[in-house]
Amino acid sequence: MKALIPGAITILAIFWINASHIFGLFHNQGEYVKQAKAALADFGGGDFGTALRIAAAANNQSYEFPTYINVDASSTSPDQIRQDVFDGKYWAAIIVQPGATARFDEAVNGTTPSYDPNDVYTYYLLTARYYTLYAGGIQSSSITTASAAAGIFSAQFIGPKLGSGEFANTTVSLSALTTPARAVGASASIHNFSDMDDKAFNTIGAVFPILMQFFFIMAWNGICNGMHLYAAYDVKTHISARLFWSIFWPLICGLCSTGWMYAFRGSYPLDAKMFFATWAATWMFAMISFDVLDVITGFVPITFVTFCFLTWVVFNVAAAIGAPDLLDNWYRINYFFPSLHWYQTLITIITSGAVNKLHYTLPTLAGWLILMKALSPFATRCRINKAKHVFRYLHEKDALDAPY
Repeated sequence: MKALIPGAITILAIFWINASHIFGLFHNQGEYVKQAKAALADFGGGDFGTALRIAAAANNQSYEFPTYINVDASSTSPDQIRQDVFDGKYWAAIIVQPGATARFDEAVNGTTPSYDPNDVYTYYLLTARYYTLYAGGIQSSSITTASAAAGIFSAQFIGPKLGSGEFANTTVSLSALTTPARAVGASASIHNFSDMDDKAFNTIGAVFPILMQFFFIMAWNGICNGMHLYAAYDVKTHISARLFWSIFWPLICGLCSTGWMYAFRGSYPLDAKMFFATWAATWMFAMISFDVLDVITGFVPITFVTFCFLTWVVFNVAAAIGAPDLLDNWYRINYFFPSLHWYQTLITIITSGAVNKLHYTLPTLAGWLILMKALSPFATRCRINKAKHVFRYLHEKDALDAPY
């Protein structure tokens, strides 16, 4: 029983570390939303913009609300603001459409035959950017602020007009006074990520490639150990075999993972170019995981392999789920794990170029791959030396006809 105590303590410690890391990702999440920047731009130049600024100031940097940045409308355009959200400069944006104030005044004065309250406040979102966080934080806060601006305009600026009688007695005028503005959402990307049914590809999608590598390596090691193949062939043969399978098996796994994601994508449009680009990125991630686990099983005693494997899975999933720049400083560690760079690459692919960070995500993945390919032969050599030592021991026991 005493021998179990150290093992039990180790198990609890490993699970506490992993549980704290993954649960901490969502703990007090709303407090860190303020680290995101959301743009405000008034292209209407009137009371609609004033109402928007009041609504934003009421919740600026508060719990589950981003930091609102007032953008000079004279130096940009609605299309540029939308592009800035697409490029990742802002996490969201709320604008007053050009001419909104003029159209409202014309409707109130009875000089226009129609009025559209939907053509006032528009908020731009890029929901593909860390969907788990986005859906609960930035997306809802953008909707709340834009809707609050419409309510503030009705409460503070419609009353004086009604009191002074400065409005035409027409259907259009009364309609404009009753419903002057509505908040309308638009995707900064060409397509809306909410149309994709499989939003779990940054969780399950990050786990499956790792799991497939782990089970394959464990099966391979089990067969080779059971048949004494490590002792039967030279190091060069084993290194060549490892190199081949570390490329071919992840290629198949990457194809399967990509196929699952595309098969269950819902109505989100993904073309052939996106498929092959996603396959290539997932293939690279799977190759890295193969070599990492190969190195772990080569150097780490079998007793601790499962602990290392569990930690590798949990930390990679956490890296794919959470945006490091919107989390506690501890989660800057996410930049170390390849799943973060794999997921950011995928976002750029499936949104046709959004939040393009390929200038560092691809080199980081390449660096991981080169490093692991360089270490893998040493792990293979270590594994073979251990196997030969065991084989010699068993052979000597057989020669002595002694029990073992």
